[in-house]
Amino acid sequence: MGNANYNVLLACCAGKTYRFRISNVGLTTSINFRIQGHKMLLVEVEGIHTLQNTYDSLDIHLGQSYSVLVTADQPPQDYYIVVSTRFTSQVLTATSILHY
Repeated sequence: MGNANYNVLLACCAGKTYRFRISNVGLTTSINFRIQGHKMLLVEVEGIHTLQNTYDSLDIHLGQSYSVLVTADQPPQDYYIVVSTRFTSQVLTATSILHY
């Protein structure tokens, strides 16, 4: 990760629900994960099903893995997927696009 846009485009179909598995591996800091204009339903933490809560963004600490469900329920267009470092003096950010 760095201050870069890798132009990754994730194409999906409007109205469908997708599972994202998010892991913080190889970093020395926590990260924040969010998808512009979308809610994430947390369904798994570290391979174990959890109480299902809805979030706008998630902080993922070193070594953690989460699974979330995201429904493509907004008007069809491009939405940023953003990952940025947390609790550091220099914030590093990476983006990609969710398209439907």
